[in-house]
Amino acid sequence: MEKPVRTETDPNAPLTALVGVVAAILLFVVIVALQAIFYRQETLERLRKQSPVRPPELAHRLAEQQERLHAYQLLDPSSGTVAIPIDRARELVLKRAQEGLPLSRFPVVQPE
Repeated sequence: MEKPVRTETDPNAPLTALVGVVAAILLFVVIVALQAIFYRQETLERLRKQSPVRPPELAHRLAEQQERLHAYQLLDPSSGTVAIPIDRARELVLKRAQEGLPLSRFPVVQPE
């Protein structure tokens, strides 16, 4: 007697389930690893940008700005325009405001 030839086979259910579970676990591990890499790089980038060491040019410019804010300067000798320290200017403006005087009397001149 001949055996009948089977042309179609049923899928192997246990093997298919095993492959699915292994693929899901592998996908989970890859996602967790990528998140860990991302957060590590993000932390390193944040630390690099928040470096406590200032470049010399930045430190020099900040010192210049602080000096200009806290010093008297003669801006225009012909018109007698001067710059006063910011603390003094704040006191004068506050005094005028408390006296009810208009604050627009003080012209703003940009130094050259």
